[in-house]
Amino acid sequence: MPVLFIITGPNGAGKSTVGYTYLPENIHRNYTVFDGDKLALQKRKELLLQIRSIKEARKAADEWVQKQFKQEMAAAIKANDHFAYEGHFRDKRTLNTPRKFRKKGYTVSLIFMGLADPDLSELRVIDRAKHGGHNVPLYEIQSNFYGNLVMLNNNYRLFDEMLVVDTSKSFQHQVLLHLRNSNVLFYTPEKHLPVWFSKFLPRLLQLIKKEEKTSTKKK
Repeated sequence: MPVLFIITGPNGAGKSTVGYTYLPENIHRNYTVFDGDKLALQKRKELLLQIRSIKEARKAADEWVQKQFKQEMAAAIKANDHFAYEGHFRDKRTLNTPRKFRKKGYTVSLIFMGLADPDLSELRVIDRAKHGGHNVPLYEIQSNFYGNLVMLNNNYRLFDEMLVVDTSKSFQHQVLLHLRNSNVLFYTPEKHLPVWFSKFLPRLLQLIKKEEKTSTKKK
C-alpha cells in the first residue's frame, strides 16, 4: 500500500534540515521531499532576474510551486507510488491533501516537529534568513505555530501513523509520542512533556495519561 508522508510543524522547527531523518530509510534514500518554501525561494531568485517587482516575483513563484505540487501529487497517485511533502496545517483547507490521498487508498503518516513557543520559531526564521534561507512574516509565523497545534489536536485521527518530536533544542530532539491507528507505540511520561505539548495538545495528552494509567495497573 502506498504511503503519504507529511512533515509539518512551526517555522524553524527543522522540517527541511532534519525532518527527512524521521522518514523510513527507504523513503529518505529514494524519494525527494517536496519542499514548497525552498522551491519558492529558488524560483523567486530566478524570476527577479526578469521581474523587478519583488511582489510580482513572489506571486509568480508561489503559483509555480502550487502547479508543481499538484503535478507531482497527481503523478504519484497515478503511479500508486509513495509521496512526501512538507506543509502546514493551520486551517481546515490544508487538510484537503491528506484526505485526497486517503480516498485514493493511501496510508497517511505525519511527522510533527514542535517548538517551545512562537518566539523561538521567529528567532530560528531570522537566523535562517541571515544565512540566505527563506524569511517568513511575523503574522505568518504566529498563524503557523498555533494553527498547526490546533489542527493536530482536533484531527489527529486523520493520520494512520504519527510521530510528535520536540525540536526546541537544536542538537537534542525528543520524541514525545508515536501513534499508529491511534494506538500508542511510544510516549514520553506526562511529567517530562514540554509545556507546549501539554497545553496545546490536550487530546494527545489524554492518550498518554490513559497509557500511563494502564501501565501502572499492570504493575
